[in-house]
Amino acid sequence: MKSGTSARTLVASSSAMTLALVLSACGTTVEEDDPGSSGGGSVEGSMDQVQVTAPQPAGDQHSHDRMREALEDSIDGAEITDTDDWWGSLRDLNRELQKLRVEPAQCKSFVTSSALPVPSGALTAIAQHEQRQTAVYSFEDPDEAQTYANQEAEGAQKCDGHTVTRELDDEQIETETALDEVEVRSGAEDALAVSHAMEAADETQRGLTVLLRYGSTVVVNAATLDEPLDEEPREELAVDLEAQAAAVLSTLTGEEVTAPEPEPEDDEGDAENGDDGADSGNDDEGGDSGEDQGGDSGEDQGSAAEG
Repeated sequence: MKSGTSARTLVASSSAMTLALVLSACGTTVEEDDPGSSGGGSVEGSMDQVQVTAPQPAGDQHSHDRMREALEDSIDGAEITDTDDWWGSLRDLNRELQKLRVEPAQCKSFVTSSALPVPSGALTAIAQHEQRQTAVYSFEDPDEAQTYANQEAEGAQKCDGHTVTRELDDEQIETETALDEVEVRSGAEDALAVSHAMEAADETQRGLTVLLRYGSTVVVNAATLDEPLDEEPREELAVDLEAQAAAVLSTLTGEEVTAPEPEPEDDEGDAENGDDGADSGNDDEGGDSGEDQGGDSGEDQGSAAEG
């Protein structure tokens, strides 16, 4: 039975978008042989023992209703899914991801884990709106959330260029992805912005993703781009994505997650200092001129007296 959950609806990180293109290019949809497990292997027991919905919130985790409300408050007209919508397909999706070949090989865990719509140990709600996806990942404690954020940051740095290959029958699909960190200011405890450009055959997909963490909650906001952006508009988009993610994060945490104001540029101060230096230099030159004039005048007067 087909789940109807296309890989193209995967959430919001550069690796997820990479995997989305690879799997959908192969015509892959996730099949539900036995719902319930997010890992590989068979599911033991009868169907009435299989858990077809996600676990109940534990520790600091938010409920699905709470996460949905936070997304609806900040984003109008979004199509929202949550862990329950994905739970029955996670095992099969994970199995498909393991078939991918990734170079460098050490990047495979980063690529495959980032592609899963529900990170290990988290509950999630995902809002699809226009050319953006906003996802909430709710972990049981801050350490788990921080570990996830750290892994994403480390992967973006160490796997800034990687290739993913998917084989299906006699066909081989290959994508090349380049990641580039973008500067972003945030009041969150962790913040990461990454742009990506992914090429597969004649298709190129670009995007920008912002990840914010506060406490046990992570919000990932991603935008798909129609064309490459120069540095300034790219940074402006990162600011917009950060603000939207911060609004969701503030609603969920009860904290005001506000980006600090940019530090004033030193251009004006440098100009003033330059003017002061010029004035000082003029004064020095004036002093020298006075001494020269005084010396010359004294010598002239002395000559006149002698005469």
